[in-house]
Amino acid sequence: MSMHTSPRLLALLTGAAFAAPVFAQTAAPLDCQRSFAFRADTDGVAGKTVCSAKADAFIDALDNFNASNAAYTPVSSALVQARFSDVGMVLSYDANSTRLNYNFIELGDSGSFTGASRAESQDQFEDFVKKSNILARIMQYQAQHSATSPITGIGGVITMAGAQDFGSSFDTMSKIASGQGASNNLVGVGLNYGSYSVSGSDERIKTTSVPLSYTVRNDIDPRRQLVLSVPITLVSIGGAQSVHGSAGVAYRLPLSDNWTLTPGARYAIIASKDRATLSSVMSASLTSTYAMPTNGYTLGIGNMIGYYKTGKFSSGDYSIAPDIALTMMRNGIMASMPTTMFGPKMAAEISLIDMRYLGDKPFVDSTQEIGFTIGTNRNAANARSFVRGGLSYLRGRNTRGLSVNFGYWF
Repeated sequence: MSMHTSPRLLALLTGAAFAAPVFAQTAAPLDCQRSFAFRADTDGVAGKTVCSAKADAFIDALDNFNASNAAYTPVSSALVQARFSDVGMVLSYDANSTRLNYNFIELGDSGSFTGASRAESQDQFEDFVKKSNILARIMQYQAQHSATSPITGIGGVITMAGAQDFGSSFDTMSKIASGQGASNNLVGVGLNYGSYSVSGSDERIKTTSVPLSYTVRNDIDPRRQLVLSVPITLVSIGGAQSVHGSAGVAYRLPLSDNWTLTPGARYAIIASKDRATLSSVMSASLTSTYAMPTNGYTLGIGNMIGYYKTGKFSSGDYSIAPDIALTMMRNGIMASMPTTMFGPKMAAEISLIDMRYLGDKPFVDSTQEIGFTIGTNRNAANARSFVRGGLSYLRGRNTRGLSVNFGYWF
């Protein structure tokens, strides 16, 4: 899959080098709690801060320094401080000079370009950004330092892929029908919505996901199931939009009446012009679930380990490989029991899921999630279709939030 990069986005990405949040000793800190910020100070006159969750605002400021500082002219001295995807940057011109000095502070990358005009200098810088790995390093830095990373943050493509891989096996231990109780092949559709706050940021994260699945049962042993899943997720980060989707396959292999192993693989893509992020993700996972039936209820334990790695993604003249590789563990416990709430053929469950990473870790290195779900009791209902709905509370580093979910299988 490729995504067309417009000239304005190209200008944004090249302008990414123009900034830094707090670095010049003579300049005041940026007054902005969002991922993109821009302020041009010229000839001793401080500019106003352009503050946004979207890259377009950064592009506009780079195209026209006067949007930040009306005193700027093409021969003025200029010091631009900014943030681009949470990475600090500095750009400067001396008075009457066309030499563009740039510094990616946290990345330790600096240099300069000198053209016949300032526009030509910026074109040279644009070519440098296009042919170097700066964009990939920006995505790496954001993953390690921000809860709003579209790759590893709350609602990020790796975070959601891990939850989907775990859920394909863990959810089936419940008395609530999610496909396991029927003998026929099942189509599954759902809708999940989450809203999360981020400490120290004005960028609230909202996720809307449509999980689609198809479960194929073995004719000899219906417990053996091939599960195909295609979830699509829209994420809003402070109003900036990103979209990611994936295709996954998993195979539930019962080793006993109570113990099931589920190997799985997934390929995902994320694309966001607003957040200047493009990447693919490939993953492999193995989940073990053990159900312990007792009088009237079931206690289930799930454990997953998964490996998630970003791959090269091409867009126009760009070929970006963020080179992020993470090993995720998800461990959960679930209590499921029949209930008369909303009808005589229902069941309820309470679950607790812990997610954390081994080895290299992103900024959101662990989360804990408690959930309550109610739906059709597959042991009480002799039906070919099933429903479930629930509410979850999640907390992680600098993040808190709630999600609601609904699923239907037929």
